[in-house]
Amino acid sequence: MFYPMSDWFWFSENSQLMLSMGKDWQCTTAYGQKQITDLPKAQQLFNLSDTECYMFLADQLNASARHSSDAQLTHILINATAATMFHKPVTPKSWFLDEIESFGFHHRLARVVNKFSSGVVLVLTDESHLATCMLISSKLLLTESKILRQFDLIKVAKNRLEPLLLETSSQLTA
Repeated sequence: MFYPMSDWFWFSENSQLMLSMGKDWQCTTAYGQKQITDLPKAQQLFNLSDTECYMFLADQLNASARHSSDAQLTHILINATAATMFHKPVTPKSWFLDEIESFGFHHRLARVVNKFSSGVVLVLTDESHLATCMLISSKLLLTESKILRQFDLIKVAKNRLEPLLLETSSQLTA
């Protein structure tokens, strides 16, 4: 996983939000002009709030025992930070997903399910009865013709989130 550095900055290219991670690395986020509140017109420093968000989510994902390569984890964290800091608000769309009896999330990860497919989401914001989530899975079919793609956001009622409990090798056995 890459850790934020003082030379990181946000910028836009071809109406797409980008992150420069020093002179040798750049990351194109999943978010373009239509999804972003204010696309940076010039270089915008990756500031303390961005770093706090990135590191909080990194701690949560690392604690979850989810197996991802450093590159995958960094890509998830950059898109999650970009979504948290720049994405326009999204409206609730709970009706696309099945209600879960024992609902919640674990280390900000949850599974969402409907009759078409299931996927893993990262909870970005947690409000009283709603959660804004970013899809980590490659895609999630919402209907026969509507697809949520990796890093797309969806706001849902919390009773649509099934805690994602991953088994770890350090669990105690009898």
